[in-house]
Amino acid sequence: MEDFSAISAFVRVVEAKSFASAAAQLGMTPSGVSRAVSRLEEQLGARLLFRSTRALRLTDDGASFYTRCKEILADLTEATEALGYAHRKPQGKLRVGMSASVGRAAIVPQLSDFERRYPDIRLELMMCDYPYDLNEEGVDCAIRMGELEDSSLIARKIGYLRNVLLASPEYLQKYGAPTSIEDLKNHRCINYVYANGKPRQWQFDTPNGRVEIDVNAHLLINDGESVIQAAMAGLGIIQAPHVLAACALDLNKLEPILPDTVSTGKNVWIVYPQKKHLSARVQAFIEWARELFERPFESVCPAVERAPVVNALRPVRELPPSRRTQ
Repeated sequence: MEDFSAISAFVRVVEAKSFASAAAQLGMTPSGVSRAVSRLEEQLGARLLFRSTRALRLTDDGASFYTRCKEILADLTEATEALGYAHRKPQGKLRVGMSASVGRAAIVPQLSDFERRYPDIRLELMMCDYPYDLNEEGVDCAIRMGELEDSSLIARKIGYLRNVLLASPEYLQKYGAPTSIEDLKNHRCINYVYANGKPRQWQFDTPNGRVEIDVNAHLLINDGESVIQAAMAGLGIIQAPHVLAACALDLNKLEPILPDTVSTGKNVWIVYPQKKHLSARVQAFIEWARELFERPFESVCPAVERAPVVNALRPVRELPPSRRTQ
């Protein structure tokens, strides 16, 4: 088999659906492209294309060969990019999937930093909360949380979602802060509720190990961003992933409570289709995302300079109503 030029010409012809269009893309003449494909067929001993004056059509052998050739050329491109990763800046289009809440709260506020580091990467974010196939959607990599179900993907752990207790300065000014996990029962709490109607359990890392409790919340919401918004409005105490509440913390619209009980929470993963080589673009995003999710929760959003934080452990001025039913 000769070099990859004939294979590349064949793939371009199939994708462009004509010899003339493929020739224009390759900087060749249509007859030159046609001869390259004919030589390839002779070497393989199989016909790849049905040619007519009106259209081109793949043979069965051609369809199978095209699928493999496209994968091989993509691997070759990624191998070349990976080899040159340390010598030049990553560039080109990068499509990254993630949930809408993570995208809006954790990724988008940080994109100025990503673009400063990698100005030649054209990033496209696919933010959705339904399951999808990375290959079918043309996604290079995706951020996933918690337990992974799709074993066909390669997964790299890049951090975890530290869960922190938070409340607004207004709430703490009015009700004071809880002095212990047990004291939460004397406060107004806001909790996330799953689609099946089950409220989320709150987790705490203590000297005696992990503690999980059922919170008797006075307000349940099935949207994570709205839980944070409700806390910012002074409606109660929440437990939320640090990275989702980072900008609210930096704006002093929320304050951490009982910082010694921060829990490690769910694992954060970068997943991508199984390939022999990762492109420089994907490697760059993995390293950037790992730094993002490994930062301490006290300083995640760099957009705003934090003002001095008022001590959250204020004297209680007015106790909230006792535990309420949901």
